[in-house]
Amino acid sequence: DGNPYLPEYGYNGLENLEYARGYQLKLTEEMHGFSFCGVEGGNYSRTYEIGDLAHGGIVFYLDETGQHGLVAALEDLTEGAADPYGWGYNGYEWGCYGESVNGADGQAIGTGYQNTIDIVSQGCATQNGGVTAAQAALNAEINGYSDWHLPSYNELLEMYYAIGFDGPKGNVGGFVGDWYFSSSEMNNDVAYYVYFADGYDGGNNKRNTYRVRAIRAF
Repeated sequence: DGNPYLPEYGYNGLENLEYARGYQLKLTEEMHGFSFCGVEGGNYSRTYEIGDLAHGGIVFYLDETGQHGLVAALEDLTEGAADPYGWGYNGYEWGCYGESVNGADGQAIGTGYQNTIDIVSQGCATQNGGVTAAQAALNAEINGYSDWHLPSYNELLEMYYAIGFDGPKGNVGGFVGDWYFSSSEMNNDVAYYVYFADGYDGGNNKRNTYRVRAIRAF
């Protein structure tokens, strides 16, 4: 923006240099190996904004520091999934119909990963074959990351309101106006979901095949 930083005169029009931003340096002599202090050792800190592309996905939740949060994958996990009801798209069953999953009842932000592990650890079966929604998310390898999981109920809602159809910048997450499963169990037969066309949420049959959008923490 034309704001100078003149250390020899004690003038700083840039304030703090921010990692991952671009700056033009005009030097009086040749310089080799320039880097921000701490970058090579990984000690720098960067703040993010909702909608940023980072850490393999798109940021939809941030903690109070702005340095850590959750990202959603840029696409649904649909390839290779079954479409037993002829709805015209692939999806995954939640699984474990008719039984309670020990521990997969977390709804808050930050509980999705443990829910996913609990579902997979119980070895939940599906009615029509194929892996469960949780297993599909846990199996995902996306943009060099392998720690994806199925979002909890409130994590899924946060996605809708932050980067979905009701987001302040619109549907920057590229969601489809259909049902998405969370990792949160309601009871033996029902799991929580969010309908991304209008944000309607509730519980529905674990045997249904719904869309899956994997997430990961950073």
